Amino acid sequence: MVTEFHKFYKDKRFYIPILVLLCFELILQTGVYKPYLKKNSYAANVNRITDHVIAQKKHHDPDILILGTSVAYQGLSPRILQEKLTPLGLKIQSIAIPGSELIVQDLATQKVLRELQKVKLLIYVGEITMPWVAQENLSLPTLAMIGEFEKSMFWNLPKEYNYNVLFEDYVYLFSKSIAYRRDFRDFFTDPAKRFKHISRSKKHPNLNFYDFENNHTEKMSSYKITSLEDCIEKTKEWYSPPYPENSNEDHKKAIFDTCDLASKTTTETQRTSKTKLYFERLSKLYKHYQNKNIKILNIFAPYSYTMKHLGGKQRLQVWQEELEKILGQENVHIADFQDIFQNEDSNEYCYDTIHLNKQGMERFSNVLGNYLLNYLKKNPL
Repeated sequence: MVTEFHKFYKDKRFYIPILVLLCFELILQTGVYKPYLKKNSYAANVNRITDHVIAQKKHHDPDILILGTSVAYQGLSPRILQEKLTPLGLKIQSIAIPGSELIVQDLATQKVLRELQKVKLLIYVGEITMPWVAQENLSLPTLAMIGEFEKSMFWNLPKEYNYNVLFEDYVYLFSKSIAYRRDFRDFFTDPAKRFKHISRSKKHPNLNFYDFENNHTEKMSSYKITSLEDCIEKTKEWYSPPYPENSNEDHKKAIFDTCDLASKTTTETQRTSKTKLYFERLSKLYKHYQNKNIKILNIFAPYSYTMKHLGGKQRLQVWQEELEKILGQENVHIADFQDIFQNEDSNEYCYDTIHLNKQGMERFSNVLGNYLLNYLKKNPL
């Protein structure tokens, strides 16, 4: 048997598939596949958003950056904010990334601040619940986004962010053939759809200084939701009609997913091991801005009234106190916009429980823009 084994591994044919796989991996490591990634996948998003901001520098070199998750990405219009700030001679840009944990925002910050030298203010769109739900393990979306940055930037960062890093996490991060396997499957299932998107992108490139502006007109109010329990009951069969006017399957599913998540989110208001972990990570992120003497303005976005039990003064107080530890009491500036729809049906302005629709985005952006005009007069850059 030993002799047979020796013959097997000495046979040159044994090495051919290994060499093919190694060559394929090396080709992927060059980034040649990035333009072909599935539209709006986590990997595609983090590349497109950061690359677009850097590419626009020659025309739009920002003084102010917006950072956050999909709450900021869908909830704020850089176009409207720029219109407000133009009289002050300032430029604003967004690097908000849907689904991004703080570690991804850290990497995006490092990438863009190497190129953008004029930034003087960061507007951080925080989510009031995040400190109580900090993740200890690396999720696939987070791994997918981390892996799109230079390896020298992230090789030890998960450990620094105190994640429980598994061996398979490193395999995912350092092997593109593993990281892209689902994307390959989707590509070969319907290659025409992928090439159609690529062709459309080349024919109609984004010439705006910003990457995205929310155009979703769907309203959560279409479902006449009175509570999270009512929401789950009305949308749990998201895959089947009837759909109210100006709604669809994707919209109904988004409402169900966010209501279901909200119903399972802790209402704890005291500090926990997760809040400690979250603010330690936020401190690491903010350090990049502090090192460049960039001021930080923390803001909180409006949500559906079905989320009201997850906000509140007690959690905001924890944010205030922890930010004072990170930034120093005199450097903490918080603007709370959670209740800007309090005298109205907030679901008219919401796509789902945490994301605004187009109407809500316009409203929030105008309110923030007016706030910034006053803020910048008192705190000039």
